[in-house]
Amino acid sequence: MRTKTMAVAQIVSGTNKRGTAIFNDKLADGTRSLKVWHWLKEDYEQAKAMLELWGCKVKMIEREKYSARGGRNYMMRRLHVTE
Repeated sequence: MRTKTMAVAQIVSGTNKRGTAIFNDKLADGTRSLKVWHWLKEDYEQAKAMLELWGCKVKMIEREKYSARGGRNYMMRRLHVTE
């Protein structure tokens, strides 16, 4: 079964030509965690707005992390979605 979260991720990735891998994991509390490689903050905001229009509760998670491999800080973003 295709979830609303996956449908929106595919629509946004298709429109902006970004998003090489989509991770749509189900969490222990029943929500879904959406992470897409190469998405910008604007892409997550667009997906959040679409999911809210479809009746989902969405929370954007942003954390600054350090990449030992890249030797730099970066912003980790995800959407936690209750369908």
